[in-house]
Amino acid sequence: MIRAFRRMLCFCLFAILLTHSSMTAKAQVSSNVFLRIATGKHAKTPQMPEVIPSDFTSLVLPTFRYDLLPPPFIFPTDASALLQNAIAKRLGVRYRYYGSDERGYDCSGFVWSVFRELGADIERSAARTLWSQLPEAEGVETTQFGTLVFFNGLKHIGIVRDAESFYHSSRSHGVTLSRFSGYWERRITGYRRAPAPIFPLPPDSISPIE
Repeated sequence: MIRAFRRMLCFCLFAILLTHSSMTAKAQVSSNVFLRIATGKHAKTPQMPEVIPSDFTSLVLPTFRYDLLPPPFIFPTDASALLQNAIAKRLGVRYRYYGSDERGYDCSGFVWSVFRELGADIERSAARTLWSQLPEAEGVETTQFGTLVFFNGLKHIGIVRDAESFYHSSRSHGVTLSRFSGYWERRITGYRRAPAPIFPLPPDSISPIE
């Protein structure tokens, strides 16, 4: 009985020693794995990608479009504001021979469509016809917004913006704003009053009510 007990005790001690050795070996293997990871390529500081200047796109600032400027806000009448809006929504529309709508305008078609929108009772006609139908603009009238300006022996027409610029439909740029100075100034034929009232009439031009 005592001998059997001793054998059983020895067997248990052997099993305990064997289990302890196995756990120690596994712990050592795990430590080696973590050590390899810590000292391997995965532990290295990540490298930032090389910065190449050609990879960046230059900042492009919007260009200033002089031809898209509206007339100055100095006109007190409602008619001038309506004229301003009528011109503004046509800016940039292409030139089209005999055109008078959003598909394109020629010079007289542009002027006609703008003033028709304001309620002017005028027929679609060439610049030469408008010259003969409308009264002459003189003095300060020639620089007022809405006055018609004629060029090249009545072959071209535009709408005055101010003393320095005018709106028209150009063959190369469509409906745009151009400066008088230079090319156009040398080609001015004359001025005519707007087909629709833009400014209040002076008191001495109003007939008294009888």
